[in-house]
Amino acid sequence: MNARGLVRPTRQSLSEGWSMRRTEPGRYASPAEIDWGGPLGPFDLDGVCVPATVASALRAAGRLEDEDAALVALGDLDRSDFWWRTEFAAPGEPAELHFDGLATESQVWLNGERLLESSNMFAPTRLRLPEGLDRTAELVIVFRGLGELLARKKPRARWRTRLVRERGLRWARTSLFGRMPSWCPPVAPVGPWGTIECRSSRAGALVVERAGVNASISSDGAGEIEVVCTIRGTAREEDRFWIDVEGARHPLTLGPGPDGTLSARGVARVPGVEQWWPHTHLSDGATPRRYSVALVHTESETAEFRVDLDPLGFRTIQRAPGERFALVVNGERIFCRGTCWTPIDAFALHADEAPLRTALTRVRDAGANMLRVTGTVAYESDAFYRICDELGILVWQDFMFATLDYPVDDDAFFESVRSEVDAVLDRLQGRACIAVLCGSSEGEQQPAMLGLAPEDRASRFFDDWLPKRCAARRPDVPFWSSTPSGGELPFHTRVGTSHYFGVGAYLRPYEDVAVSRPAFATECLAFSNPPGVTGADTTPEERIPRDRGSEWNFRDVTRHYRSALFANVREEDLDAETETALERAALANVMETTTALLRDPALDCGGALVLAHRDPWRCAGWGVLGHDGAPKSSWYALARAWAPVAVSISDDGLNGVRVHVTNDRPEVLTDRLFVALMRVDGTIVESSEVQLEVPPRGHFSGSVDALIGSFVDSSHAYRFGPPAFDVAIARLSSIGRCTGREAIHVPRERGRLDRATLGLTAAWDVDRVGDSLALIIHTESFAQFLTVEAGEAAVSDNFFHLAPGFPRRIAIDPDGRRACESIRVEAVNGLDGLDVRWPEGASA
Repeated sequence: MNARGLVRPTRQSLSEGWSMRRTEPGRYASPAEIDWGGPLGPFDLDGVCVPATVASALRAAGRLEDEDAALVALGDLDRSDFWWRTEFAAPGEPAELHFDGLATESQVWLNGERLLESSNMFAPTRLRLPEGLDRTAELVIVFRGLGELLARKKPRARWRTRLVRERGLRWARTSLFGRMPSWCPPVAPVGPWGTIECRSSRAGALVVERAGVNASISSDGAGEIEVVCTIRGTAREEDRFWIDVEGARHPLTLGPGPDGTLSARGVARVPGVEQWWPHTHLSDGATPRRYSVALVHTESETAEFRVDLDPLGFRTIQRAPGERFALVVNGERIFCRGTCWTPIDAFALHADEAPLRTALTRVRDAGANMLRVTGTVAYESDAFYRICDELGILVWQDFMFATLDYPVDDDAFFESVRSEVDAVLDRLQGRACIAVLCGSSEGEQQPAMLGLAPEDRASRFFDDWLPKRCAARRPDVPFWSSTPSGGELPFHTRVGTSHYFGVGAYLRPYEDVAVSRPAFATECLAFSNPPGVTGADTTPEERIPRDRGSEWNFRDVTRHYRSALFANVREEDLDAETETALERAALANVMETTTALLRDPALDCGGALVLAHRDPWRCAGWGVLGHDGAPKSSWYALARAWAPVAVSISDDGLNGVRVHVTNDRPEVLTDRLFVALMRVDGTIVESSEVQLEVPPRGHFSGSVDALIGSFVDSSHAYRFGPPAFDVAIARLSSIGRCTGREAIHVPRERGRLDRATLGLTAAWDVDRVGDSLALIIHTESFAQFLTVEAGEAAVSDNFFHLAPGFPRRIAIDPDGRRACESIRVEAVNGLDGLDVRWPEGASA
């Protein structure tokens, strides 16, 4: 009797022992023609592990150690066929092969017989194994070059895009990543980039093929879980099925399902649920509330079987009313901030759970609460969404469509994307992190910029079919047709969503955000960000991102803002290292200042997502993290502006310098706010301390003149003689003297402060119990854009101003001791720096 119990399929990973061979496109029709034992060419490998692409497999084999030469040698991978072969032990019971991603035009052979074809890298496919299969089975997959597809004559598109060179890519359901010149490696993803498994189940068992769950909150505050579970097998009259939520069971009704399966359906009601929140809106140290969920099958009083599902979070998400775009989570409007996610591994487009967790934990710790998975790359793994659920990170999810005029009226193409959409919605069911489902990236902007009228760029698929499909499968998630969208033209900023590059590519001053007033920037703040903390940037020109066809690139954009902020530094006085140091400092300033302005409730902006998260290769790219995940100056600055409790200072013109305190936490922020106007030598000209009570998820704003209690011309707008002070400081007192919950404003017209001997000193604060290290840094004279260079060791903050009498405590990972002999502390206006040796006994 026990053999019948409810089970998940047994999963056998087919990850090891693959061989790869490169052949001319179309030369071989079947694997029998391939000489698997012959001499290996430069693109042939044995002992390959999957998931992998051609490029990631070659890198793992040490073939791409010289990256520049390797990229030239790889050439156009779309112009070759790649054959992959392995053998596996057939399970001897009913089984299927599951392919989670084959890129892209592929054919699958089992024991020499072609049984499956796939032309969509985003749609999973499965192959039921024939009965009586030999114990050792041969599996071969060929990935055909896209050359024939791209060259094939097809109906003309309504518009062209500059994003990719190959117009025929609109017919291919494959990633544009690797095919977009100028901002990612020119290496197309080809190969089994998703997992491959053999899934089997014992004869007679009831096998859970799909467990679809959606969680919602009713008007009376109860949680509701709608369950649709597909089961393969034969049920008996005495079988009972339940959904178990935190130990409370709710019955499911069994009925016929598709393709001869069974369907177990029901609704579980959980009174008074605790809501899931983004981590920024929880108490400090709290984690998002999720409820344990399981399917339970009882055959008799003594025979019971349990299949655990991923925990569920209950929350509500809606669009805020009005033309401007904002999200309301659990009845609270929130400011969404974060980045446009880029894959950890640009060659593989796949990452294991451990590096994903490390990367996403860094996102949470930086104060970001949203990531956008853009339509130019690929859907992320189940582990990505599961960890975002766990950590409280919202996800703006694009479908994988971008700028092209996709032939969705073609029957075969539509059927392919229908299966893709359904598979994605299946995977995303029950994920509390999913905040928006978006039809495409720039699918409306591109034709509008080329002059097409709204009726000429309309699409029944994106305007009607896709939103209805999403509403049916995820009614709890807002749908947005494309980004940017809304307004008189899709890319106008004050309505809907925009890709806001006024500050950035279009060289506008910081104050442009108050003029353009972006409602929600799903992309913004794109610059060529030099990697590292110190040293000259050596990125070759061909790796600097640029808009295709433009005469300028994003290094020119960075240099513009460096010149604007440090206008008093002559170009002829810049060596390469100083120039890069000032670029890093300027980008820290523009990122922190602009994000703080966008976060001010007076601007009524719903969110800002920086382009981009991580560089796809070694370069000074859009990424605020390097290709190795190391933070850049922009990352540190954004973390200060993103913090759940944040302090900022803005220049409000004739209204003086203004202090802002934002509190996203659910508790009242009771604190004392200290403000001071200071000279660079540490002399405090004016100061005041006031008691604050910032409401939960609230904001305080006040001018320095009002806080001090008299007119001090804090912005030096009236110019009655020379300024009496150099910098303005705002600090929350109860946070502690060294932790840095403060903002320091240096007027932009001051440029680089006069270089001087700063008198930097530092002392170690060692917590032997927690095995943590921190460096407490002091200065005798104002230090502008101070940096802490600790090699590969993680530091808690960088590129900040340090005022005399206001020491800073910088946490440093003790494991980093092996990366450098000493730590270097210096500032852009300092004639002196400081080398600090690791303390005795620190981890090596």
